[in-house]
Amino acid sequence: MANQLLLVAVFVLGVSAITKKTLVHNHAKTITSNDDYIGCPSNNDFYYNGTINSPFYPYNYPPNDKCYYYISAEPGKVLKISFSHFDLESCCDFVTIYDGPALNSKKLVQIGGPGSNVTTAGTYYTTTRNAVVTFESNPTIQKSGFSMQYESVNNVSPCNRDIFLIVNGLANVGTQANFQKEIDFIANKLTPTWNVGLTKVRVMLNLQSDIDYAIIWSAEDVPTNANVTQEVLHMLDYIPDVTQDNNTDLECLFRYAYDGLDDSKEFDERYGIEQVVIVFVAANANDDQDFNESFEFAHKIRTERDAKLILVGMGPGLDQARLSKLAYASGYAFFSPSYDNLSSLIPQINNAICSGLNSQCGP
Repeated sequence: MANQLLLVAVFVLGVSAITKKTLVHNHAKTITSNDDYIGCPSNNDFYYNGTINSPFYPYNYPPNDKCYYYISAEPGKVLKISFSHFDLESCCDFVTIYDGPALNSKKLVQIGGPGSNVTTAGTYYTTTRNAVVTFESNPTIQKSGFSMQYESVNNVSPCNRDIFLIVNGLANVGTQANFQKEIDFIANKLTPTWNVGLTKVRVMLNLQSDIDYAIIWSAEDVPTNANVTQEVLHMLDYIPDVTQDNNTDLECLFRYAYDGLDDSKEFDERYGIEQVVIVFVAANANDDQDFNESFEFAHKIRTERDAKLILVGMGPGLDQARLSKLAYASGYAFFSPSYDNLSSLIPQINNAICSGLNSQCGP
């Protein structure tokens, strides 16, 4: 008799344990579960474009649940996140979007839940190609949840990039008039076509005035279009006579570009955003050694810094075939024999900024 009672007790307890983990997909009732991650995807990495639904959508999500979704946009783009359906217990259940690849990234928004005054879902854009989205529910009321769409987009002109401009203030520009035309092109024609901002197109500036000397502005120094224009025009004050900067070579332009993009991010480049270096070249290499050293740094900018290098050649007499080998790939070097016609290069430069890797690689 004792054995029979023990068997019945074990059987009843077993049923109780199983029942506690059973979820009834019904808008009126969801039986309680003490488990986290109920209904969350086992593979929670998502790429490029798609839809993510709350657990058991369109039925009620479970109580005491927590899901994590890690989303990556296409390389060179950011994420647009929107909701076609959003129905949560606004006081206590919530969705959080983090602007970056980890939970310690900046919080973009928390929709619902404790401490949030946002209860209605909108459309959100990340500033990098990564986002983490979390969903949390409490023990009480459950609702139908959400259906979230994510897309890889560019939401600024020409596209979401960090751009490092290597401005040529060396004597090989030839004349102060040429230098003024270079400065005018960058300040008043090229960069105004970009939506400059710390969450849009970040710009860093390097004014090269000697083989071993440059003046540098981080993205924080020039956070708007107006700031970029102002600081670039002020470069004329730093170099009132470009012909006096006689210690020149080609290699220094690429060496400073390489050094500026180190892992310390001291110039405020972002993680998860494609980096572009634009080098303004006014003369051929002094000799084979100068070219080879330039080639080495150009190669390292691409392979070690994972940045795209665009070469802009200014003035007559340039060896276009040879200098083009320093660019990121075939089709990323542009030349204007006249400083007066630099503006004609803007469409090509902007297209290269946003283009992917050409099938014919450079260095």
